[in-house]
Amino acid sequence: MKFIDFRFRPCVKAVIDSIVNNPAFSGFVAATGFGSGPAPTLADEVAMFHSLGGEKFVMNGRDCETVSRAASSNPGVLEAMKAFPEEIIGFYGFDPYKGMPGISAFKKAVLEDGFAGASIDADICRLPLDDARFYPLYTVCCELDVPIIMTTGPAPMPGVPMKNTSPVLVDHVASDFPELRIVMSHAAWNYPQEALATVFRNENVYMDISDVTMNMWMDFYVPVINNRLADKVFFGSAHPFTPLSEALEVTAGIGLNPDVLEKVMYSNAKNFLNV
Repeated sequence: MKFIDFRFRPCVKAVIDSIVNNPAFSGFVAATGFGSGPAPTLADEVAMFHSLGGEKFVMNGRDCETVSRAASSNPGVLEAMKAFPEEIIGFYGFDPYKGMPGISAFKKAVLEDGFAGASIDADICRLPLDDARFYPLYTVCCELDVPIIMTTGPAPMPGVPMKNTSPVLVDHVASDFPELRIVMSHAAWNYPQEALATVFRNENVYMDISDVTMNMWMDFYVPVINNRLADKVFFGSAHPFTPLSEALEVTAGIGLNPDVLEKVMYSNAKNFLNV
């Protein structure tokens, strides 16, 4: 089955460094030995992606450098977009502490560099999603008519509270900005009922089910997706945290109806991204 991956970061050296050097991922790195082996090239990763049936993938930047040691990954995303423009859809990582200069950089990224939208990591930035420092970004996204990916459902991370990415906060933002198209990445798995309710009740809110291998409540999600949210959910692998091949295998077996599975794997993202 062909697919579009809504959360895929090629496991190249720049991506590895952005994970290894970020204190939020220290537990993951220590437990898995991530980054200890040789890094594949971008061409290798794209070839692997195609070999499994992939057509396009979203590569979202991460910029939390004000509060972490890791540099922004936006330059690496732009480089990858230029190398494989048919496959890679870049979303610009936004650091809310950078103020209006950060807003200006985001506008340039969309209008001149071809980024498709914004990506924020409120958990690592230690700010709630409805903090006023994010609101200029939400306003500009509406003005430019581009979507935003909100990383929700954080994995185990030392010193990173999950309350800052609660779906209740997404619901607040969605009601304040009804024109803003929002994707809750990782499906806010820490709050399953609130996550599903937020997508159901807000026309402008969607979710990707990336890192499905970590979601211990997929049995709760699947019936609601099949019966209520078939048009508002995207496949995402969370590669390289979850290898793409593993994510594909798990997603195929979670119990989505065949017609819904096709939408989740391909059609929903194709329509949302207008590709």
